[in-house]
Amino acid sequence: MASPGLRPRTGDVPIPTLTGVNRAVHDIVECIEENFPSYIVDERKIGFSVFDIIKAGSLGHGTSVEGNYDLDLVVYSSEISASDVCRSEDHFKPWLKRIHHFLENNLEGFKFEKLKQRSLQFDYHHPSCVIKVDLLVSPHCDSCEDFYQFLKYIPKNKRELFTVCSSRWQVEFMRRQPPAVKNYIRRAKKWRDDAWPEAEGGEGRPSSYLITLLVIMAFNIAKSRRGSFAEELIGLVHREKLNVHWGRRCSKIQDMKCRFYKPSEQIELLPSRPRVVDPANPANNVWISGIAGYKPGERAGNYDGGDGNHQPLLDKIRTITLYFSSLQLK
Repeated sequence: MASPGLRPRTGDVPIPTLTGVNRAVHDIVECIEENFPSYIVDERKIGFSVFDIIKAGSLGHGTSVEGNYDLDLVVYSSEISASDVCRSEDHFKPWLKRIHHFLENNLEGFKFEKLKQRSLQFDYHHPSCVIKVDLLVSPHCDSCEDFYQFLKYIPKNKRELFTVCSSRWQVEFMRRQPPAVKNYIRRAKKWRDDAWPEAEGGEGRPSSYLITLLVIMAFNIAKSRRGSFAEELIGLVHREKLNVHWGRRCSKIQDMKCRFYKPSEQIELLPSRPRVVDPANPANNVWISGIAGYKPGERAGNYDGGDGNHQPLLDKIRTITLYFSSLQLK
């Protein structure tokens, strides 16, 4: 029986019209890139260099659900010291405080929500829309190979701090996913949002990124077996020795051949099973980092680290069939 809170719709989850949202994102990025590096307060330099700003999260991945515009904005800088991040109990907070000060005084429409150790959360009230922004900062690595080499010198218990570094490669990975897969991701996220309403709080809420990776894998399994997508996803989640990774040999471009690393070459970084390995970061087990409890009205972030409490997901996952009964694999 369906949960009374779930109201699945038939057909595709609409692709949002993002013209206004993209303008809002452009305004935020332009404000930071043009003015923040030289920002001075009382003759003290607050700003730091900006190498690049990446649009990540649902908007960056092309999997937003209408009306739920969450944006992860990652600021890369060569001035952010990885060793300082490891040593400090505040991790990325010192750099985030500086950007917070700047945006509060320079970005019209900025409405502060929360400053966390890994992200600055705010709403941006643009004339055309309101978007929820998680702004993160990251050290800059020239290549993913440099990043993986860097991780090998970081203590294991500190590696998950740097999942943000791989955001730009996550975006690349998502660009290669076909529209049909992104439609399934949007529908699965609609199920997640209905099953774990933000206003109510709860335990074991899967992050957007975990949902995304599980859907991609289940979609490809179902397509190869000509089976039911929902049943493949349910079976995947219930596997005791879950092992989702991206190093298989594939014959088609749309399949999941990994362009960032081969698991056999990154054994030192790979987490133990059960695991959903980040296609952009072999040290990130999204099966753990992508599950967390949250308080009523609290935002859940993809980079905050998880608690690994999967029981609520296991209890609710079968209701996802209601959201896919009208869809056919294409």
